[in-house]
Amino acid sequence: MDEIDDEPLRTTREERQIWAGLVNVVVSSAVYFAYLAPEVRRTPIGEISWIGPMAWSMVAGIAGTIVTAIVLEIVVGVRRRSELGEVAVDVRDREIGRRGGRFSTPILATGMTLVLILASADADGFWIGNLVFLCGLLTAVVEAAAKLRYYRRGF
Repeated sequence: MDEIDDEPLRTTREERQIWAGLVNVVVSSAVYFAYLAPEVRRTPIGEISWIGPMAWSMVAGIAGTIVTAIVLEIVVGVRRRSELGEVAVDVRDREIGRRGGRFSTPILATGMTLVLILASADADGFWIGNLVFLCGLLTAVVEAAAKLRYYRRGF
């Protein structure tokens, strides 16, 4: 069997940002749901304070993504740019971004349809708000997974 010396797969700035966003959104959402689960078991739905923790979770996810992306750019990006003359965004990055969105759009549309159904049924704001949050989370995870698959396996 011939040994093949494969060059290690190098990540682009866009791919590193997708990883940063995916990790931070999943972690901040998991913290929110870890807070929410015991509250739902012991408190009536109408009395749960969910808006503040949800807002903090979203802010933490966004801020964490920005900080992680900056740190990754400093640690990985500066070294690579000096070695390779890396371009900020190329045609492949744009195509991956476009194709990745195709997977998340149906999830978002389905979720927003369910939100409209809940709103028309006069459901409690807790259910509507958390469904919107969950749909946003699922959309972000599916889109990131699709983009990362395109980066690693191609079109």
